[in-house]
Amino acid sequence: MKTIHWVWSAVLADFGLFFSAPILSKSQAALMAVLLAHALASAVVATGTYLLLPTRFRKPRAIAVWMLMFTFAFIAPVVGAIGILMLTRMTLRKRFHQTRFAVPVTVDLPEFDVQTKATHRGGHGAIRSRLAVNVPDDIRMQSLLTLQAAPQRAANPILEDLLGDSTDDVRLVAFGMLDAKETRLFNHIKREREALLDDELPISQRRACLLHLAELHWELVYSALAQGELRRHILEQARKHLDAALAVDMQASSGMLFLKGRILLAQGDLPLAQEFFQRAVAAGYPSVSALPYLAEVAFINRDFGYVALAMEQLVVLNVASKTRAIADLWTGRDNVSKLSDRRYLPHI
Repeated sequence: MKTIHWVWSAVLADFGLFFSAPILSKSQAALMAVLLAHALASAVVATGTYLLLPTRFRKPRAIAVWMLMFTFAFIAPVVGAIGILMLTRMTLRKRFHQTRFAVPVTVDLPEFDVQTKATHRGGHGAIRSRLAVNVPDDIRMQSLLTLQAAPQRAANPILEDLLGDSTDDVRLVAFGMLDAKETRLFNHIKREREALLDDELPISQRRACLLHLAELHWELVYSALAQGELRRHILEQARKHLDAALAVDMQASSGMLFLKGRILLAQGDLPLAQEFFQRAVAAGYPSVSALPYLAEVAFINRDFGYVALAMEQLVVLNVASKTRAIADLWTGRDNVSKLSDRRYLPHI
């Protein structure tokens, strides 16, 4: 029998008790029998109602909740039992009625093509135009804050140009954004240099510290935070730390060789940069990442035959849209008369 049936049976038994023979008797034994039967019916009602409650209402004060319902049922015969039972049922009905169940549905996946030529992406030139002096200050501030989500290599030169802006707010925000980026990198450099001062540092950790220092110095150059003489000094520091890491008696990884090639390319040492790029590829570095830099070295040396050969190899690889646009242009797969339709070409 269900719990609710036991509860209603106890309520009916309690109701019939007041029309039974013992209730009309004037003896003390009859009174005690009526009270005991009423207490038993109240206990059944309290227990059944307690079991109908949700778990979060039953715990952690289980005895107190049960005693509260028993007291209501015992003090107000029949009426109290019906009252707490009806309140419990109404509360549960309202709770279940308001509960919303998630219904799984099948939806079509959106069409997305990473190589589509119709994809429109707002360029950094658009941000520069919204940062012009003739633009209202509120729009300039909003555009300035959007640079936080832009790649640092593209955003930092724009922030550098704003350091001489005539508007104080724009100038201060630009300086604060640049200063925060520089401080973060220099703090990392400081920690790595302090770690190198430990004479008992294992060789593997010393090599890792030197590599991190080279990468952090390169990040200052790559993100355009270092210009002029400072840039040349940072490149020398990056090359020195990377050479020290390569000098450790361990096999050089392809990533270290590739980083050395990029540093040499930034310093203008083209023959040595080309050598390290080729060594990185031979050591297992993905050719899809090294070919654009080898093509750049060949282009600076006016070796256009190798440039075309590298672009032919890039066409068949899964490259980014900007790289593919250049490769298509070099290999004749692009329509030169409709270059204005290639919306991602202005971002190259």
